[in-house]
Amino acid sequence: MDTTNIQNDELILSQRILSGINSSHYQRIGVFVQNEYGKILSAHKESSSLSTLCDFTFGNPHNMALPTFLSSFHKYIEPLNVGWYGYCMATNPNTEPSRQIVALNLSKRFSPLSFQSEDIYLVKGNFGGLYTCISMLLNPNDEVIFPIPAWFCYEAMIISCQGISIEVNINLNTFDLNLDEIKNKISDRTKILIINTPHNPTGKIYSSTTLELLSNILLEEYERRQQKYGQQAQPIWLVSDEAYNNILFNNNKFYSPAEFYPYTFLCYTYAKTLLNPGIRLGYIALSEKVPLNYRLLFQKYLPQTLIVNGFQVPDCVTQYLVQDIEKLSISIDIENLEKKLNSVLDILLSIGYEIPVKPEGTFYILIKSPLEDDQAFCRLLSKYNVLCLPGAVLAIPGYFRISLTANEDMIERSREGFKQAYEEAMSSNSNQAIQSDNK
Repeated sequence: MDTTNIQNDELILSQRILSGINSSHYQRIGVFVQNEYGKILSAHKESSSLSTLCDFTFGNPHNMALPTFLSSFHKYIEPLNVGWYGYCMATNPNTEPSRQIVALNLSKRFSPLSFQSEDIYLVKGNFGGLYTCISMLLNPNDEVIFPIPAWFCYEAMIISCQGISIEVNINLNTFDLNLDEIKNKISDRTKILIINTPHNPTGKIYSSTTLELLSNILLEEYERRQQKYGQQAQPIWLVSDEAYNNILFNNNKFYSPAEFYPYTFLCYTYAKTLLNPGIRLGYIALSEKVPLNYRLLFQKYLPQTLIVNGFQVPDCVTQYLVQDIEKLSISIDIENLEKKLNSVLDILLSIGYEIPVKPEGTFYILIKSPLEDDQAFCRLLSKYNVLCLPGAVLAIPGYFRISLTANEDMIERSREGFKQAYEEAMSSNSNQAIQSDNK
């Protein structure tokens, strides 16, 4: 191997991509996976003890795929015409039934809001949908506001598109949006606001009152811009991350920001309700509330953005599969998921853990860490074969997150591990308090 001309990363790789990779949110999850989570899994794999782990870290499946999903998947493998395995853009008539059923179901769910099939764009999961919106809209140094805690890839996507990320803390008393802070962070350069509801990691569903007040803030800003810039004025685009909008507990009602604010991209993924994140399938939807001139603009440029970004459209079979997912309401058992939620809550509360907000949706629980250092506490949990995600990774230190995608056996086996880790943490806190008093 010739090592005479080895150059550093910065000379070889794109600065745009490196800036996204080196963003703080992305680095936190990367370091955690590489230095802690990955090493634990490797150690258990080597000792053939993976089955003893209670892994609540990520939203990965711990049961086999849904039979109804597999049945539909196999059905669409068999071609119905010569164009079945052709390029699967909107011009392929085989994709039209999928977009039609999505538009129909969205119109029924969010009535009187209406959607048309030409404003439905099938994409490679929510990651693909969010990145498509961000990359299509941003110019260098445009600002994107998003509340934290947040999914760890928002910032990386924004920075890799040469935008500037502006973080806004949620209200940690109510776990609601901090509307005053959002308003204060808006500037002339604000191009996008990202809202995630139901919210990962808190499980909070933002109320109609909250979303209406948010809409008023954004519309007032647009009016200010129109007075200042005239016909050149542009609205702030709200990118609504609704990955969990079908995972709702206790008959909670979900409200989409698109119902209140017209300049909204609704981004959805099937990966959560199907619990198969390896199948990259979702959509971007624009309602008829979006002014026609903008919808026509996006009908022209959004499909081209998908192509320029590396043909980021789902594989043809998965696109056809949308018809069955929507018609048959193929989904994990939400009632059973709620039972798992209540089982985990009962276990944790009986031990003494503090749950600051009961999830209204998603499949996550946010728990107060018994140790001030949530990462240290998650290491302590791993000693007892329980794996969780430290809150610091999600920009909410002092907490940790549990994913309810674990199976029932795993939940029951975790009881003793959660108990032992909690008792050890409380003993450590007590010893530290005694030592502090003796100083």
